[in-house]
Amino acid sequence: MLYLIRFALITIGFVCATFAASLFLNMLLIGSTEWLGGEGPFLYLTIPVFASAIGHSVLVPAALIIIYAELTAWRDWLFYALGGAATAVVIIVWKWRPQTEDISTFAAILATGVVGGFVYWMISGRSAGIIPPSPNNQI
Repeated sequence: MLYLIRFALITIGFVCATFAASLFLNMLLIGSTEWLGGEGPFLYLTIPVFASAIGHSVLVPAALIIIYAELTAWRDWLFYALGGAATAVVIIVWKWRPQTEDISTFAAILATGVVGGFVYWMISGRSAGIIPPSPNNQI
């Protein structure tokens, strides 16, 4: 039962991390343009769309980091933030394949990965690797 609860917590953490990354990316988009007037509310409606695109893109690399963290019981916030950044770099290189050096877009995607990793740590990463006690260890 503990494994099912842990899997549910991991899933909830991943979904919340993708929504947080989507919200952060939308805030960067709103802040870098002059869309705060008439088109600003439309951008808030794109948060679920961005979240599904982000979740679809980062599922495999994030799953590898999550599995490693669960097996090693790594609970450090910096690991998850850097893992989110590493996932963002993998996605930039693997899916986006930039042809030009667009540093601002690269930095925005990298920061989005850090935010997603940190939110995952807040929900699921702080309790990573919880293993049920064996009968031999009970007093």
